[in-house]
Amino acid sequence: MARNLHLVLGVLGTSTAVALIATLSLPPRDTSAFSLLGHSLGIDQRDFRVFNNFADAAANDNTVEHPAFPGSTGAVLAIRKAHAEWGSVPRNGNGHGDGLASNPVLGNGGANLDQMFLGEASTPGNSGDNTHHSLTRAACDGAVIAFVQFGLGGGSNGWRITYCDGSWVWSDGPGYPGPGQLDLQAIATREIGFALGLGHSSAGGFPTMAAAAFGDPTNARSIEVDDIAGLQAIYGAASATKPRIDAVSDGAAPGQLMTISGSGFHPTDNEIWVTPEDASGLPVVLGGVRSSAGGTTIVVAVPSNVASGDLMVHVPGSGGDSLSNAWSFSLDAAQDAILTVGDGLGGTSGEVPQLTAAGDLTPGSTTGFSVDVQLAAASVPGILFLGSGIGGLPFKGGFFQPVPILAELPFATDAAGNLHLSTAFDAGVPSGLLIVSQAWFADVTGPVGVTGTNGLALLVP
Repeated sequence: MARNLHLVLGVLGTSTAVALIATLSLPPRDTSAFSLLGHSLGIDQRDFRVFNNFADAAANDNTVEHPAFPGSTGAVLAIRKAHAEWGSVPRNGNGHGDGLASNPVLGNGGANLDQMFLGEASTPGNSGDNTHHSLTRAACDGAVIAFVQFGLGGGSNGWRITYCDGSWVWSDGPGYPGPGQLDLQAIATREIGFALGLGHSSAGGFPTMAAAAFGDPTNARSIEVDDIAGLQAIYGAASATKPRIDAVSDGAAPGQLMTISGSGFHPTDNEIWVTPEDASGLPVVLGGVRSSAGGTTIVVAVPSNVASGDLMVHVPGSGGDSLSNAWSFSLDAAQDAILTVGDGLGGTSGEVPQLTAAGDLTPGSTTGFSVDVQLAAASVPGILFLGSGIGGLPFKGGFFQPVPILAELPFATDAAGNLHLSTAFDAGVPSGLLIVSQAWFADVTGPVGVTGTNGLALLVP
């Protein structure tokens, strides 16, 4: 018996956006509750851009970069996190980046499917340009929250995702949206599922592609068992021979060397795909690149005309198993020296405090760097611990990272649960010095009365 799938599509005319209900007849599936739209994306469609024209201030009020998504804040950062959730393996090896305890790992797809960020678009693009944008025209108001349009000839020819920005207020996170706001990262994760070829799921357990509304809208940030099964039905489970990036050491500028470490690289004919400076919709590609150490190491000069974003490795072939996972790429060498260490410990709110840093760690720098705490409890005392090594010691239900402790800096979070510090290393600080930091708070909602951030390792250039 064929399955009938009802989904809302958007059809844009010259001056009007009309919601269209389309009924698709799909072939039967044995046992699984997911449904498929009947298309898949080839490796020439494994990219996305964002035209950031969101009108709501809440859609771009997160001004703190995350090391796993360099160069992005606000709505762009939220959408990049949504794409990372569908990736074959955890983002940057550890899956860090979300701000909710319910989604500790970004990157759960386990399929031959990975996508890379190609920058911020200058226009919304056409229906097959793989872009995200918002629409404020009145025809987008009402019951429609967001919709996907497919490229000319069908879904295999690309997509465009539109977020209705009239009756709805979008929140970029990283924590829960405010009253009356929609979680952009969660809705983007769901709409991306449609773009990839998934339909609605009737499984229990709050799958992202659930047909019916579910209690906590942020649940859609984390794809579940049925979502993963559907993704693998389209693209196949990740092949053992699929190239995989495990680490990238960026160069400070084009022309300097960077090292890509991983597995499954071709001996002589790798392509390196990097986010372009012009956000043209096409990656900068370096071809004919050799690997060494049995296909585990690539050393290559940073190409010109690139921007902070993503990097992938393509080996000969046309299937998804020929393209690696996406890894963060930054032109700023100082950001390479800022790494997250371990996970934070949240309270009953479900939000996990985050510690991030960005800027120039160079001793004597005139610009310096910033340190930010987000998603902590409001107006609570805390201590920023600084240490010379990474401990990972069990502590109060979480893990304590800065060991041995060099200094303790008391502070208090503001009414939003945030802290912002600006500083710089003195000119006399030696190169190669490792400083590990972590913040802990007096918080009655924690497992034993405290909560804590992830650790942060700062390596002085």
